[in-house]
Amino acid sequence: MNLLSHLSIQGFRSIKSAEIELRTLNVMIGANGAGKSNLIDFFRMLNYALSRGFQDPYQRERGPASGILHFGSKTTGVIRAELKFNSEKGVNCYRFTLADTAGDRLTFTKEEVQFLPFEGAPRPVVPLISHPSDNSGLCELWAENDPQARHAKRFLERCRVYQFHDTSLTSHLRDYTPASQNRYLYADGGNLSAVLLGLRQEHAGCYLSICRTLKTVLPWFDDFLLEDEGRKGVLLRWRMAGRGDYLFGPEHLSDGSLRIMALVTLLHLPEAMLPDVIIVDEPELGLHPVAEQIIAGLFKHVSSKCQVILSTQSSTFIDHFSADDLIVVEHENGESSFKRQSTDELARWLERYSLGQIWSKNIVGGRP
Repeated sequence: MNLLSHLSIQGFRSIKSAEIELRTLNVMIGANGAGKSNLIDFFRMLNYALSRGFQDPYQRERGPASGILHFGSKTTGVIRAELKFNSEKGVNCYRFTLADTAGDRLTFTKEEVQFLPFEGAPRPVVPLISHPSDNSGLCELWAENDPQARHAKRFLERCRVYQFHDTSLTSHLRDYTPASQNRYLYADGGNLSAVLLGLRQEHAGCYLSICRTLKTVLPWFDDFLLEDEGRKGVLLRWRMAGRGDYLFGPEHLSDGSLRIMALVTLLHLPEAMLPDVIIVDEPELGLHPVAEQIIAGLFKHVSSKCQVILSTQSSTFIDHFSADDLIVVEHENGESSFKRQSTDELARWLERYSLGQIWSKNIVGGRP
């Protein structure tokens, strides 16, 4: 498993300066506005930068340079970051600098990769751009010919932010999807029906596990009825327990039920379809306490196959994790801080209280 082991960020939104140690399972907890979503948005920015979408739609939708830089361009001129991810033979480093330029835009002014083997001398730094650029140098064709650049690109492309919050009537989750769009689950879950059909055809065990789990959290659910309708694609149709004579469609699903279906599917994907890093913002939204427990268990299970980064503000949700999984996020004087917790350091408190109670009592910080 490739592992993102360390993250260094300076000047991004509320993150003035942060050094964050990451493990296989990472659960961020903190109050509203603490900076959890800003860290997740940092990964979303990378997703866009690697697909030539950094200027548009990312900066168009997420804000100009003055809204992304810490306290604006008058206070912070650049964003700097370094990601270190471990492979079998050493540590791969990806570094970049984004600077405020004309038109209130952010532009890549420095970008490089470097490999630090566990044995032997560090490899030379490989520059990815020779002049300021609107997009990442990893988007360029030449990057495929350099082993270090190619490895960094492959890993970063597989750090995927998932958000299934758009469950409106016009959501892609409720629409037809071409059956061929089933190689992986999209960030918004918009190809859920195609992925489920593909799993039923090629990975029956995973598909059956998804249905069994859904029956536990959605007792009225029996099975999906998925069919490739040619040009129209696949629609998320399903059957209710005890009412096999009636066919239901996505319009009959509540927002919470639709999010649960997407989450459960993501966490049951076969290993070949999983990204290297799953990143999810507040997966507990709209979940019943029983569903919280099941979803938390699935995140713990999938973390043995790929890395997981979550954010939450639910004290009951973190009760299902270990103190070693927890990162407390605090916001003070406009700056976000990230502190990894330890089971050993909290051992005395854990004898009397659950992890959620410890956080609620403000023993580890991260409260309003």
